[in-house]
Amino acid sequence: MPAKTIQYLILFCSVFLLSTVQANAWSSHATDSLSVWNAVTNGKIRPNLRYFYMNTDNAGESYDAYAHGINLGITYETIPWKHIRLGISGQWMYNIHSTSFAPDPKFPILNRYEMGLFDLMNPQASSVLGRLEKLYVNYQYIKSNVKAGRQVINTPFINPQDGRLRPTAVSGIWIDWNEISSTKIEAGFINSISPRSTTQWYGIGESIGIYPQGYNPDGSKSNYFGNVRSNGIGLLGITLKQIKPISLQIWNMYVDQIMHTSMVQADALWAASKHSQWVAGLQYLEQHALTQNENLESHKSYIHSGDISRSFGAKFGWENKQWKTSLNFNRITGEGRYLMPREWGKDPFYTFMPRERNEGLGDVQAYVAKISYQWNKVPLKTQIAHGYFLLPDATNFTLNKYAMPSYSQSNFDVSFEPKGKWQNLKFSMLYVYKKLLDNEIQADKFIINKVNMSQVNFIVNYEL
Repeated sequence: MPAKTIQYLILFCSVFLLSTVQANAWSSHATDSLSVWNAVTNGKIRPNLRYFYMNTDNAGESYDAYAHGINLGITYETIPWKHIRLGISGQWMYNIHSTSFAPDPKFPILNRYEMGLFDLMNPQASSVLGRLEKLYVNYQYIKSNVKAGRQVINTPFINPQDGRLRPTAVSGIWIDWNEISSTKIEAGFINSISPRSTTQWYGIGESIGIYPQGYNPDGSKSNYFGNVRSNGIGLLGITLKQIKPISLQIWNMYVDQIMHTSMVQADALWAASKHSQWVAGLQYLEQHALTQNENLESHKSYIHSGDISRSFGAKFGWENKQWKTSLNFNRITGEGRYLMPREWGKDPFYTFMPRERNEGLGDVQAYVAKISYQWNKVPLKTQIAHGYFLLPDATNFTLNKYAMPSYSQSNFDVSFEPKGKWQNLKFSMLYVYKKLLDNEIQADKFIINKVNMSQVNFIVNYEL
């Protein structure tokens, strides 16, 4: 077992023993209520478990893969002491059984999905993988929080994602401010990231390129991993609900020496009848490259000086207590590729569907229909989504970073959340099918693990 994992085990055993010690030296709980000792020894331990089975089936005799992975973790958080809480979380992942992640001699294309359940930087690891995922100090002020240290945040650009054993985590300071009526302000500075599919922590520039790097606009292979420099990320998000029925979100993300991305999104909800409502939304996103890295060689740059991209999105739907339906549209203009490191989170678009992204693309038209149903007498929810994604030619690297052809995608999602004594369990099944829309494309590099494939995901979550 790696030395780092042993250290984590020792650390958490110590926390567990400490939390079970009774404060016998104190005459009463009331006397002790303001003490640091009381805050630490009366904290709460929350275990978690996640089992993930993934199976990808490519059409014909192409390379297929499967993996069984399990994650065990423990989180400890103190009770408040003068509005301050301390938290720590360790997570351990293990590859129970899987196909080989080495390229198939017949189809020399790297595994795209199953390998990401574990550690992309050490794909052949057979031992337990450990990550100190959270280590923070949290200060609560009335309805607001300021958290410093390792944590998980959820924003349009940096978010946990749910397609792997562990989420993307960040380190820095994060403010969640709710003291103004009908207004939510989120802001922070991030100086390091531990992306999903990894166990290490990386500086902001170092984290970019762990996932496949694709192509430069001139068609050469990108080689920016290890060459990107950045001192941190500044994020600001404001959600305004003063103008009913509209909820307005404004987000800005400034990545030092790399790029600046802004998003405005307005969502509305109004009555359609006594028991149902209409939903609608509009979204605009704009991104500009910064020029600090302009002296780097072209193939070593993540984004190039002068690059710009814009995206427009819309949704319209109807829903009630059981049904939710929506029609969704997104258009990325042909001015340039929308770039957002895949290591950091999923796409913010209305048309996003799990297991594929439109990041790295320009000149995109996406159409997605979604319908979900929440059963009345059974804690079961089903969702069906189908989308058409019209992309630039797969060899047009100016607008197609990952050489992705146009495709259609169908998702069928089922989740079951028991009640009562089993209420901490959740079972999920996701089936995905992607089909190539341009039948003239024949090369394996444009097809395998991209289109003409299906995938099954079965997930069990337990969290106390």
